Amino acid sequence: MTEPIVEQIMAAVRSRMAAFTLAFRSTAKASWQPKDLTVHVHQGPLTPNAEMSCPGNPPAQAYDLQAIVAGITKPSDNDPTAIDTFRNRMAADIVKNATDAALWHQWGGLAINTVIGTAEPYVEETGGMHGVMVPFLITFRTDENNPYSVRS
Repeated sequence: MTEPIVEQIMAAVRSRMAAFTLAFRSTAKASWQPKDLTVHVHQGPLTPNAEMSCPGNPPAQAYDLQAIVAGITKPSDNDPTAIDTFRNRMAADIVKNATDAALWHQWGGLAINTVIGTAEPYVEETGGMHGVMVPFLITFRTDENNPYSVRS
C-alpha cells in the first residue's frame, strides 16, 4: 500500500540517517538505554502553509513538516574531550547525511524545500546523556483531497 506523502518524507529522512545506528522511540522497556552516537528521527508538527498552497482543480495544499533528528553522544567518563566537541561533530554529521544527495532539499521529489534549523544541545535530567537536536522544516504539497499524491 502506498504511504501518505508525509510518511514517505519521514522515511526518506530516516533513510539518509542510515549511516548512524538508528533507534526509533522505544517505549517497550523503561530501562532502555541509548548507545553513543545513536540517532533518533522524530516527526514534529505538521502545519498547513497557506502561502505555498495553490488554487486549481483540485487545489494543492501545502504543509510545513518539522522533522527532528536527535543525536546522542554518550562518551566514556574517562574521555577528556569536551562534550561540546562531541555535539558539534554529531550536528555536523547529521547535516552532512541529510544533504548528501542531489537536490537534497526535495527529498526525492517529495518536497518543495527544506530549511535546516538551529542545532540545539540537550542534556538528560540526570545528566547522564548528552546530545544535539537538529530540526528540519520541510515544505511539501499534496492534492487537497489526496494526501497520497505529491504536487509540485
